[in-house]
Amino acid sequence: MNSFERCFDHIEEDALSAAECIHCLKKNGETVFFSEKFGRLALGREIYDDRFVDKMQRLSDLLGIKTLEDYQKADRKYNLTMY
Repeated sequence: MNSFERCFDHIEEDALSAAECIHCLKKNGETVFFSEKFGRLALGREIYDDRFVDKMQRLSDLLGIKTLEDYQKADRKYNLTMY
């Protein structure tokens, strides 16, 4: 298991834990961005590794992110782009 994969271990059913997971992913060098194509948060590695699609969908759902505007609101509230 890569160190970034452990970030998903502590997700609970709330937006704060989802935001903490995103911070953890970024601290571990992962690129997290809003994908207009998928209407959710995505990892840069999804280009070649789709194992995390469901987890990123869950993070998006917990944070209420379906549009770029939703992402921007969540970013202002939880500082998702801090790293």
